[in-house]
Amino acid sequence: MEKGLYDGVKEELRARVEALGYECAGVELVSEAGADILRVYLEMPGGVDTGDCETVSRELSAYLDTIEDKLPEHYLLEISSPGIERSLFNAADYVRFAGKAAKIYLRKRGESAEGILGGITPEDEIMIETSDGQRKIPIGEIKRAHLICAPQKGQKKSFRKIPKKKK
Repeated sequence: MEKGLYDGVKEELRARVEALGYECAGVELVSEAGADILRVYLEMPGGVDTGDCETVSRELSAYLDTIEDKLPEHYLLEISSPGIERSLFNAADYVRFAGKAAKIYLRKRGESAEGILGGITPEDEIMIETSDGQRKIPIGEIKRAHLICAPQKGQKKSFRKIPKKKK
């Protein structure tokens, strides 16, 4: 899908999600295992459940059916919450999650930066405190980024099964 068309569809999807009373955390079109997947991430105070995803899926499916000639021939529509290691989609996300651990993948092949987000400069550079010191990354050089789940003090390290007591 060409960028201009994708941007228009993305904004329409965002508007429809927000009209239903949810916050649209992001929209992405990705290819995985040969399949095109249109992902829409929802947020709302108190969290998102499967009923919320179903409601939004029905609304967006009806809209996407009206523009199916502009979409990839075969695609999957996925609706979910952004999750604990959520993707960062725009400049506002870098400001909102300042102070959190993140990994930023750059457009330059194989380059990345991992550390604590420090917000954004007036020059549209993302600040991140890495093990090598503070780094400023122009937002245009970012391919993708996501938060990193950092275990909190006292948090269990695994969800291993507790063996049943023998009788």
